[in-house]
Amino acid sequence: MVDLMEAGHPAADRQIDIGRPRRAPHAWQQWLAGRGPARLPAAAIVGADQRLVVLAPHPDDELLACGMLLHAHARRGGEVLIVGVTDGEASHQGTPGWSAPDTAALRRRERVEGLEALGAGTADLLLLGLPDGGVEDCGDALERSLRTLLRPDDAVVTTWRLDGHPDHEACGRAAAGAARAAGALLWEAPVWMWHWADPLQSPVPWHRLCAFQPTAGAAAAKQAALARHRSQLADRGHGLAPVLDGAILERARWPLEYFFLPST
Repeated sequence: MVDLMEAGHPAADRQIDIGRPRRAPHAWQQWLAGRGPARLPAAAIVGADQRLVVLAPHPDDELLACGMLLHAHARRGGEVLIVGVTDGEASHQGTPGWSAPDTAALRRRERVEGLEALGAGTADLLLLGLPDGGVEDCGDALERSLRTLLRPDDAVVTTWRLDGHPDHEACGRAAAGAARAAGALLWEAPVWMWHWADPLQSPVPWHRLCAFQPTAGAAAAKQAALARHRSQLADRGHGLAPVLDGAILERARWPLEYFFLPST
């Protein structure tokens, strides 16, 4: 369970079981098709000569948030920096046989394998090693680190600052402050939002939602990359389902990737 009871959160009136989305992925697709958010090519998000900086709360978040965009930019020879905030060591917390150090080491390897399968194996990778589940407590330090990294012409992608997972939200807030200070554009990707949001009731800035229109091959590359994250796809044993459940994987197969437009 993810506790979203903080006052002011768009899902503050409920506690969300992240394994049970409020709206099925196919229902979201129908709603999105009717709404028709603007479809943008890669060049409208990150120019060929710009650096794409992806701030990923956990290994695999760079794929769930923007795997097809990463593929497109890397394929055309664009510069990529992936900042891995945590090593995802808490994904199997409490599961016998899965120590935090061993889980972290495995997930670091899976991340590298995934990026290679994506066609982004030459991307610069900076691992910060912040505690999985504790990024919020390190938010100020994370923002300071990002301020030393970002350049004015960077295109920055991270998880939405109201996404519904505390690590995702902390990354969104830190990236927002650092991008604003650097003069860089920030694109925020909803990842867990699709679990708890309701298009008719949740106060989500739908008017800022846009879609990335990938070119041929991007979807297959994203799926090949996700397949490398085997620890997240297999049953954890002791009655625990995979971390990446059916709804998450179905959303990862959507033909478009969604972002909130940078704030002005």
